[in-house]
Formats: sequence, C-alpha cells, structure tokens
Amino acid sequence: MFSLRAVRTALAVASACAVVALAPAESAAQKAKAQPAHPPAQGGQSAGQVGERIAAVVNEDAVSVSDVNARLRLMVVSAGMPDSADTRQRLMPQVLRQLVDERLQIQEAKRQGITVPQADVDKAIEQLAQQNRMDKAKLLKFLADSGIPQATLIDQVRAQLSWQRVMQRRVRQEVAIADEDVDAAMQRVKESIGKPEYLVAEIFLAVDNPDQDEQVRRAGERLIDEIRKGGNFAAVARQFSQSTTAASSGDLGWVRPGELDPQIDAALAQLRPGQLSQPVRTASGYHILLVRSKRAVGGEEEVAAPQPVVQRVQKPDIAKAKVNMKQLAMPASDPSQLKAVAAQMEQMRKSIKSCADFTAKANAVGMPDGGDMGMLRVKDLAPGLQNLALGIPLGQPSPVINTPGGSLILIVCKRDVPMITETVTEKVAAPPPPPKQAQAPRLPTRDEVEGMLIQERAELVARRYLRDLRRAAFVEYRV
Repeated sequence: MFSLRAVRTALAVASACAVVALAPAESAAQKAKAQPAHPPAQGGQSAGQVGERIAAVVNEDAVSVSDVNARLRLMVVSAGMPDSADTRQRLMPQVLRQLVDERLQIQEAKRQGITVPQADVDKAIEQLAQQNRMDKAKLLKFLADSGIPQATLIDQVRAQLSWQRVMQRRVRQEVAIADEDVDAAMQRVKESIGKPEYLVAEIFLAVDNPDQDEQVRRAGERLIDEIRKGGNFAAVARQFSQSTTAASSGDLGWVRPGELDPQIDAALAQLRPGQLSQPVRTASGYHILLVRSKRAVGGEEEVAAPQPVVQRVQKPDIAKAKVNMKQLAMPASDPSQLKAVAAQMEQMRKSIKSCADFTAKANAVGMPDGGDMGMLRVKDLAPGLQNLALGIPLGQPSPVINTPGGSLILIVCKRDVPMITETVTEKVAAPPPPPKQAQAPRLPTRDEVEGMLIQERAELVARRYLRDLRRAAFVEYRV
C-alpha cells in the first residue's frame, strides 16, 4: 500500500542542538570587550554566584562546566551509551554546543516576550515519562539514582518548549503553500507508483560555516561509532539531531527518490533495511541515515532483518571480589546419621538471624571464633561456592549444604565486590512473514500533501533561523 512520507504538523518543532562553533562577528567581538570576564547569566547560572569554571559565554549568559557534565550524563544514560571517559570526551563538544544553542533559543524567546509556564514543563516531563513506561516520580528518581540533577532535564525541556513557541510564530508568518504547489506535489506522487521508497530515520548535523566541515563530519562519525557499539539510534537522534525530526526520534517516514537531496538518494540506494550510512554531505550539513524498511510504491515491504539486542550489564568482578565467610559444620559418625544431622542443621539455620547468632551457634557446637574462614578471594573458591558467596544476603545463613561426611552452613559477614560492565548480545528470532495481500496503492489527500510541504518549508525556516542567531551572537568557548 502506498503511504505518503510521514506528515507532522510544522508547528511541533523540536529544539535543535548545535555541533559547530561559529566565529563571533566583529560587532560581537567589540561587544565582548565591554563585557566583564564573567558576565551575569540570565536563564543560565552565573559563574560568579557559585565560583565555578565557565565552559562558554553566550551573549549575556554563561554555561558552566557543571552544566556540561550534567547534560553529558543525561545524554549518555538516555542514549544507552557506555558511561566511560572515552565516551564523555568524544561527545563533550556536541553537548557543549547544544547548550550554547539552547541559551540562544531561550534568549530569542525572551526577546519576543515568550515564556513557558512551569505547568507546561511539568506536562512535557510527564509525557516523556509515559513514553518510557513510567510516571514522573519514577523518572525523576531514575535521574537522581543516575546522578543527574532534575534541573538538567527541566532546563532542556524548557528550552525545547521555548523554541517551539518561537517557531510557531515564525512559521505562521513565513510559510504559505499555494494551490499550484500542492498540485505539482500530487503529480509527482502519482508518477512515483512502482518506484522504490524507503522508511528512513535521520540524524542531521548542520554546517553553517565551511571552515567547520571537517569538525562536523568527525562529530557524525563519533555518533555512528557510539550507535554501533550499542547506542540507541532513536535516543541519539532526539538528543543530537538538529532537524525538526528530532522530536520524533529522527523519523522521516517513507521517502522516495527526488523528495530529498540527490546525495541522500544516492546513499539510500546503497543501503538495505537495518543498515546505517556514513555521514552524507548535503548543502546544509551532514546526515546519518538509518533505513528501517524498503519497498516499491504499491508493492510488498522489505523489512529489516531482526537485529541482535545489545545490552550493557553489570556483573561482579570475580577476579577482584573478596568475602569474609564463616562456616558451621556438623559431621556424621556414619552414613545412617546423615539425615538426622541434616535435620538438626536445618533447625539451627532457622534460628540464625545475624553473624553474631552464627558465631554463638558455632561456639556452642565446639567451633571457636564461629568457624571464621577469614577474608577469601572469590576466584579461589569452587564454582558452586563462588555463586553462593556472591549471592546470599549479607548476615543471612546459606541453605544447609549436605556432604558425604555431614552437613554445613555458610554465612557471609563482609563482601567487597567491584562491578564490571559487559556487553551482552542477544539474538532475536525472525518474526513469521505477514500474509500476502494484494492492495491497490493509496494516493495521499490534498491535506496530507499540503502538510508535507508545510513541514519541509518549516524545516528550512528553523535551520536558517538558528543559523542567523548563531552568526549574530557573541559566543566564547573556554574549555
């Protein structure tokens, strides 16, 4: 069945994140000379208030180093990337420049008298929580447990909503679609029947100055590396893409040759469902493309093969783990006594509630010092005991362990277990193919085509608007 490229309202414009730094204009440089070394922050935090390092100055605002670190942590966690020093170093430039862009967006909203009520921010965070299958309280607790201040998410959401309202006003003023534009687009749709189309998601990184081309390309390559290491494409798109499609996880919907730039058409023709492109250069910047599915218009869909699920899990580092373990053993004089000994030990086990109880019981049966085995290296224990030493709760006796010579109980009173992170890949079974049904292509309505054209022109307006704000601003990077 034919499906028009996904149409979204042009007014639902997401916040764009900057990935390139622009040299300040001469007027901005002159303006900087008149500014103090640490200008007061408006909408951001003044460095003078807390005496911390400044990462960037954006007109009258400041971005602190702690702002950058907190946002970096939020992006790493939300995108499922490894929280390592290497990842942070690779992503820090994009994160800092996104914060700079958000300062510019909030400043422009203030200039236009646009404010975002706290109730709207709360509603947006609640919607974000629902998308992650939790409520707001659980989301905020997750942030706290991950070491992310609530203000980091709140500031990001407020910047997104502020820019959305700015763009709503701008789109109403500048975007108009004539009837002949809709007629021409509908004719192109009719001519596309039988031609290939692709279900595509994108991450877009703008190049506003040719001098920064190489820098932006490298930024795209870093994002591709993180995605291939297990990062979630949709989450990375939401955090880093500068396109309005960032609001929908980079989703472009179904696209056909001729709808986008020729360079993108050429790249899509080389990709199969499930494949990720290298950064594709167009006149406006670099695009990272993910082909989710492919089909001929009016034909059957060629879906992506199931991709392995890559997860990062934490597990005990057995090579470095140590435990303080005690044992309580009761021998059996002959095999006929084994059952009775085991029953007696089970009764004793039920009465032990702590390591102190354990020691008292051991002394009572003639085992001074509670059978203290000292601090043991877990790697030196038998495999079965390794699991027990790491698995039983501290201060709680193990199940009775029966042996040919009697029974024993173990207890762990102290545990020093460093954790390591491992990447686990799980294979996903291919779903059964859907039943084949012959369906006639469905042409889009005029309203759908008009919506598509509005979205495309709104995208251009948003990119140019933010580019102009960058060029007119004084931005000084200090890290």
